[in-house]
Order: sequence, then C-alpha cells, then structure tokens
Amino acid sequence: MKNLKLMLVALLMIVLTVGCSKDKQETPSSGEVSPKEVINQIQAELAKAYDVSLEDGVLPGYALIDMTNQDEMAMYEGIFNPEDIKSGYILQNLMNVRSELIMVAEGKDAKATESIKSSYEKVLSNQEATWSTYLPDQYELVKNNKIKTKGNYILYVTSEESEKIIKLFEKAVK
Repeated sequence: MKNLKLMLVALLMIVLTVGCSKDKQETPSSGEVSPKEVINQIQAELAKAYDVSLEDGVLPGYALIDMTNQDEMAMYEGIFNPEDIKSGYILQNLMNVRSELIMVAEGKDAKATESIKSSYEKVLSNQEATWSTYLPDQYELVKNNKIKTKGNYILYVTSEESEKIIKLFEKAVK
C-alpha cells in the first residue's frame, strides 16, 4: 500500500512536470508589431508627457477605438473601408476642445494601405473644417498634422507631441 502511494505521488509529479513545461516548439515571432502595441506605446509616451497615469490601459480623457469594430467606428462611417484594415486603433480626445487625434492602422496589403491613407486625408479635411473656425491654437496643431507610411502600417497624428510619436512609430514598425 505504501509503495502504491509512492508510485502515485511520483506519477503525479511527472504528469505535473510535463504538463506545466513550456512547449519547445513555439512558433518564432515574426518581429512584426501590431497597431495595438504601437498605440499602447504612444499612450505611454503621452502619459509621461502629460504627467498622468493610464486608467485601465487608456489615457484619461481619451477614447481608444478599435478600427475593426464597426460599432466603435460609427462616427467614421463612410470614411474608412473596413475591408482594408487588418488591424488599427484610434486615440481621440473625448472633449471637443482639443484636436489631438492619433490613428495607427495596418492595411491588408499595399492597395489597402493606400486606401487607408486616402481615408486619413478625408479625416484631416474634416479636422481642418472643424478647427479652422473654432480654436486657433488647436487649428495650428491640425495644420501641422503628419501622415506617415511604413510598409503596410500607416500613422495619422495631430498632437503637440507629434515628433515623439512619429519617432516611436518609425522605431516600432522597422
């Protein structure tokens, strides 16, 4: 009986050891970064610049919108073709007293990326129309908007911290 208990404990230890060990045949990372990772890095950078802490992973006073979620994209309906977007996120201010708007998307292919870029230009045109008659300091930010493409990744940035954000984007999507 004592030997049986020892054998069962030994068997249990073996099963637990094998079951909890890491699978050695994990697929290697492709080295690609997701738009979610990039927008999270941008939020962390903005949190430092604005001396605030992220709340539930989002910059306070901002909305984080998943560009692949049609419900969340309702305010951009008719601007973006959802078929073009492999993954993407929008970080925008909840109050309409700041023009800050940051979008990071990955197109499904080169043609889709160009389509997203055209959509970004429509968003910029809308921002210009809104802010040109509203708050002059925020309109200056809009006039200094940057749209950057790197491979199938595309960045839209209207922000006081645009240079930092662009550097972060370019470093992340090597």
